[in-house]
Amino acid sequence: MRVVGWMVLVVAVCAGVARAGDIYRSTDAAGRPVFSNGPGAGEARAPAASASREEADEFSTDASLRRQALERDLRGSERRLRDLDARLAELGRARMRNAAGSEATGGVRAPAAEVRSEEENVLGAEREQVAQHVADVRGAYAKLRDEVTARLGGTPGWWIDLR
Repeated sequence: MRVVGWMVLVVAVCAGVARAGDIYRSTDAAGRPVFSNGPGAGEARAPAASASREEADEFSTDASLRRQALERDLRGSERRLRDLDARLAELGRARMRNAAGSEATGGVRAPAAEVRSEEENVLGAEREQVAQHVADVRGAYAKLRDEVTARLGGTPGWWIDLR
């Protein structure tokens, strides 16, 4: 254990001393990206091609960030939807349990299926809004995917479809 601690200390000191240099990106003859710590030797790329590639990279980055934001929003909304469903089910079970007859109803069985509490009505309305928001987010996600596919000429490798 003591050796591991010393090794971690040495690595931390060495990492602090290391200096991060510039990273250059170039393309080899086969069209694959090459990363290095110096500019590419004899790179003959036309400025227009470079500009359009940078524009495509910028669009790709922006689209990826928008996709991630939509996914976060969708996960949060679906989680809220599950919570609302669980709470509504719990209130519905309590309503049915209490409908069998109580002092409040004089021991008479009440029609519990049609009578919802104010809390159930509020939660039901909120559930409908959240469900509509989930549908809207899924639509925006599909629209973004269509935009990315049209702009980049196909679905990129970083795209992950929603389940």
